Amino acid sequence: MNPLQVAMLHFDAGLFIWALATFAGLLLLLARFAFKPLREILKAREDSIRNAIQGAERARDEARQLLDAQHAEIATARQQAAATIEEARRIVSDLKKEAETAGREQTAILMEQARTEIDRETRKSLDDLKATVASISVRIARQVIRENLDEKRHTELADQFIERLKQNRNEIRQRQS
Repeated sequence: MNPLQVAMLHFDAGLFIWALATFAGLLLLLARFAFKPLREILKAREDSIRNAIQGAERARDEARQLLDAQHAEIATARQQAAATIEEARRIVSDLKKEAETAGREQTAILMEQARTEIDRETRKSLDDLKATVASISVRIARQVIRENLDEKRHTELADQFIERLKQNRNEIRQRQS
């Protein structure tokens, strides 16, 4: 071994005390000036992280509440839409029933008006027929009075009268249709 190696392995108490004193002084200086600000920085960092985590948890809770509220609003909107659709269906059904009822009532009114018109036209036709029959009867009576009728002529006049009545009846039927 060489003398340098031996000197390195040799214990020097003075050097040890000086090294220990220097280390203790440096430790005191670090404790007084460096550790306190480092602790404050670490504490501030820890508080910042804790606040960020709490803020994230609050934001997550708020987001969850908003999501639940939106789901509730969507469910309410769906219920309202279903109720609106059902109400619309009911209104359409009611309107359809009212239209059918009004149609039936209108049909009944029109039928009654048609019956009234038919009755009026029938009465008018009968009155016309009576007037025609009376007129023909008067003419036949005049002819009978003017002419001296024999049986044959009387039968001819009666047949002509019946034929005219048939023609008048056919004309009345044609007017009614």
